[in-house]
Amino acid sequence: MQLDFLDDLAELALGSRLKRLSERMLADAAAVYKAYGVEAQPRWFTLLALIYRQGPSSVVDAANALGLSQPAISQFCRQLTAQGYIALTSCEQDSRRKVIGLTEEGLAQVEYMQPMWRDVDAAAKSLCTDFENNFYQALQTLEQAMQKQSLYQRVMERKDAN
Repeated sequence: MQLDFLDDLAELALGSRLKRLSERMLADAAAVYKAYGVEAQPRWFTLLALIYRQGPSSVVDAANALGLSQPAISQFCRQLTAQGYIALTSCEQDSRRKVIGLTEEGLAQVEYMQPMWRDVDAAAKSLCTDFENNFYQALQTLEQAMQKQSLYQRVMERKDAN
């Protein structure tokens, strides 16, 4: 059995480990979407879910709510518009701001995805609590710690102390 070198590196390779885990989760999500016959792409999930659950949103508000950049949201919007799932309209208060809303086709697609979302939610909760841990809670705690003081800040603090 081959050893995982990232285990040797431990926390030093935390970013690489999280990236690898993310890539594996996204690959599994793509397989799930295919198994359920869903035409949408997994990377659009959070934006579609945001608009479905909270209603139309500006690009800026969506970026803030999802913790993504405005260019990333704009890219998703272009892709989702091309699929016919969303429509962009000008904000009534500020015509420079664009508001993202689901089209009828988009709403139908999101409603079609609901059983899949329920199954993925249950499976993800199961994964997060295997081995008597709570990975999701630990991940939230890690994000809070990084908001308090980033990895970069922590490294620079140590660098300056040396």
